[in-house]
Amino acid sequence: MNQDLDPMPSKEVIGQLSQRSDYKGLVQMAGHLSLLILTTMALAQARGTGWLLPALLAQAIVLTFLFAPLHETIHFTAFRTRRLNIIVAACIGFIQLLPSGYFRGFHYAHHRHTQNPGLDPELIVKKPDSWRSWLLHVSGLPVWRNNIRMIYRHARGFVDESYLDGEDHLKIIIEARWHLGAYLAILILSLLYSADWAWWYWVLPSLIGQPFLRLFLLAEHSGCDLSDNMLQNSRTTYTAPLLNFLAWNMPYHAEHHYLASIPFHALPALHAWTGQQVKHKGSGYWQVNREIVAQLE
Repeated sequence: MNQDLDPMPSKEVIGQLSQRSDYKGLVQMAGHLSLLILTTMALAQARGTGWLLPALLAQAIVLTFLFAPLHETIHFTAFRTRRLNIIVAACIGFIQLLPSGYFRGFHYAHHRHTQNPGLDPELIVKKPDSWRSWLLHVSGLPVWRNNIRMIYRHARGFVDESYLDGEDHLKIIIEARWHLGAYLAILILSLLYSADWAWWYWVLPSLIGQPFLRLFLLAEHSGCDLSDNMLQNSRTTYTAPLLNFLAWNMPYHAEHHYLASIPFHALPALHAWTGQQVKHKGSGYWQVNREIVAQLE
């Protein structure tokens, strides 16, 4: 890392910013879940009315952005209590079709090798470089397809990803099997009892919400330097307070990569130290994605 561009806060400051909190994590999680309860209730009331599409859209966004606490808990920074991080990550990973144990291995490799085309697992699938590939990526359908294939393959006992440690293979296989078994149980029960709750309140909103999440995630590294300097290979995007809340402050993404041990609630404070040195800063996700699209062929 280029130390000339890297204003490392003092050890004392890092120690203060690194303080994890069950209280702050639970308040944030309660707020997110409260919004999800409200959108679920609104969707239930809107079915069969002209308010169905707005209610579905609200449910989709709030539900899909549970990816944010999943991301935070696999870093063990959402809560101070380690077991609480593990439990919440497992629950949300199930909802997101993204087993938390697997995702932790994937994401840690991403942090170790950010923007390294040969080693960063986020670069295994080529970033969109044409309108067709962009539209397909933003739809989220390839992500769901790949996640389903990954869970099925792992459940069969095949774990061949180079970025996953061999000592974790058995845990990943067991995790995939209980995921697959639970999904099949929900499907069978839904068919037996002609219940459509899983479709209306989980599957359909998750599909509708994918484009919003994909556009959010594209902004994190697209167009950034292929460098090991975390203040140059990741983007911080200034956005509305509501999105910062739903995303658990992950728009401060360069700061997160700079010091991944800093919990979500301290990222704005870290930005006060490093913000001037972040190379890629976006003025909102609309503007960032316009710039990304402008580079397409």
